[in-house]
Amino acid sequence: MTNPGTRTPQPPSPAPPGRRARFAAWYGQQDSGVKAAVIGFAGAVLAALIGAGATVLVVVIGQANDAGGEEETTPPSWVTSAPAETRPSDGTTPPESPPPTTDSPSPTPRPSSPSPEPGRASETAAAPPVPAEPRVRWQGTVILDGTAGVRGWFFDPVPPGRAPAGDLWIRGVNEVYGTWAIAAWRSAGPPDRAECVALLNTHLGDPALDVQVGDRACFATENRRIGSFEVTDIPDADHIQLAVTVWEGS
Repeated sequence: MTNPGTRTPQPPSPAPPGRRARFAAWYGQQDSGVKAAVIGFAGAVLAALIGAGATVLVVVIGQANDAGGEEETTPPSWVTSAPAETRPSDGTTPPESPPPTTDSPSPTPRPSSPSPEPGRASETAAAPPVPAEPRVRWQGTVILDGTAGVRGWFFDPVPPGRAPAGDLWIRGVNEVYGTWAIAAWRSAGPPDRAECVALLNTHLGDPALDVQVGDRACFATENRRIGSFEVTDIPDADHIQLAVTVWEGS
């Protein structure tokens, strides 16, 4: 038995169907023409939202399948979201991007190397090397002695060596004899090696020269070296003193 003063709890009454459930129930009872009109209206709204610049996501749930099966009871929903670049997914407002700065230093241009003056490089490259001055092999004074058995000198050795005849020797009074080649130098000043080479190649001359103090001449040695001499003294008929220069090379 129940106590008369005690109220028996009643089961809770079901909650009234929500808006989506009522729309789904209504949408399911309509014929295909009404359903097509609803879908067309939704498409028009979607096109208007896209034209206004918003990104619209439309989810339509509950359409009937082609075979006439049971339809979903969830009504379509329209979800509108702001563009991704202005409203992030978490709902916060992104900070504004700082404007680009123009204070960054520009790269310093490298100085270009000056171009050579026209013709300067070609002249330098085309300049021939300066030939080295011929080196003197030996330089000194000798005496040609006509009273001894050795009357001359060989000038290839350093120092020169005495010889019965040699490259230069005395043959008679004031006479210098050149065994290989000898030619008088008539120009002012002593000759250099190149001038003696040119003289001996163009003036074969006589085997012997009559000389006086101050005369100059060019001669060749047994080993084809080039030399020159100047008569510095003739003390008597049997002696002639010469200042001789012999260059390297042949």
